Amino acid sequence: MAVALADSAGMYARIRQLIDREDTAYFTDTELGEFLESAVDEFVNQYYGVFEVNQEVRDKLQSLVAKNTVSFPGSTLEYAVSSLTDYMRLLSATLTNDPKTRVKIIQLSDLSAYLSDPFNKATDEAPVMYMEGSKLHLLGPSKTTSVDVYHLKYTNTFSDLPNHTYEELCNITARRILATLGDPRYEIQARETTAEKRG
Repeated sequence: MAVALADSAGMYARIRQLIDREDTAYFTDTELGEFLESAVDEFVNQYYGVFEVNQEVRDKLQSLVAKNTVSFPGSTLEYAVSSLTDYMRLLSATLTNDPKTRVKIIQLSDLSAYLSDPFNKATDEAPVMYMEGSKLHLLGPSKTTSVDVYHLKYTNTFSDLPNHTYEELCNITARRILATLGDPRYEIQARETTAEKRG
């Protein structure tokens, strides 16, 4: 019989279906909740890396996307990410003026090469942003600049994600539990989870 995955009780029942066997230890709802929180964290992190790849991935994390308009003062052109609500990971940025110019995001590891490249210089019309420590840095603009910053919000709560992700979250949770128990079904569950991601 199918289990409705709409609340904690339904999620826990589905997880128990996936791991249930005579010799499997019984887990309380609290214990299952802890494993589920860990599964949500794994889920978000694995899809963050491929967020821009296809629409299906974006749909899985869309409810976590937040937009904040940030003012970068002309004197420093830096902004503390601790000021962003529930900041987890940077996705993209655009200047708030018209036309909305996309800000190029580079990794800190690429900064030195970028700064040494005479053909790629940040300007008012082609700004660049990178993150160092807990601060966003903006290159190019010469004065105070307003930027729309899009980022993922942190969560470890399954209900913050869309309903169509709940079955996958249950499978990740079951895999984590089976791995913890050293259960031989762990390998089967891991292969099924990997096949679902590909298919």
